[in-house]
Amino acid sequence: MDKIKPTSLKQLLDLAYSAHQEHNTRKDFRQNGKVPFIVHPIWCALTLLNDQRIPFDERELGYQALLLHDILEDTNLEVPNYVEPKVIECVKEMTHDSWEDEQNIATKSNFIKLLKLCDKIASMYDETVRNEPQRRKEWKVLTQKLLDDVENHYGNIRLVTIAKAVLDDTDW
Repeated sequence: MDKIKPTSLKQLLDLAYSAHQEHNTRKDFRQNGKVPFIVHPIWCALTLLNDQRIPFDERELGYQALLLHDILEDTNLEVPNYVEPKVIECVKEMTHDSWEDEQNIATKSNFIKLLKLCDKIASMYDETVRNEPQRRKEWKVLTQKLLDDVENHYGNIRLVTIAKAVLDDTDW
């Protein structure tokens, strides 16, 4: 039976911490400067990893990609070559040059949509989405599309339950 090695988890946590708290080029805090940015990728990764309704192999790959998913967008680091190629591929697939590019999810795999849903729900959950009314509407529409696709493919997973609750509780 496969299992997650604690040393591998720590290595990725250390990389994510260093990237976001020591090499961040955008912002190293969220929630109006109160919470270190590293909380975001950790929340995403652990939320996915703890959902036992998702196949283990997808959770194992997914938590790694989610820990590292903002490195290429928000830091001056590259993903090191000791990270598995599949993880690097997922990180690249989740990286976007613009908001317009990010909204183009139709061609993404169901797995990448699952990871993107974790990311979008985390930002809605901690209410870190930009204050621009139009962006908030677009964010909610994108998140609903991701939710619909993920639920159609994965069924009644815990992330779907969380996503529905967060979307229902968001009044923008």
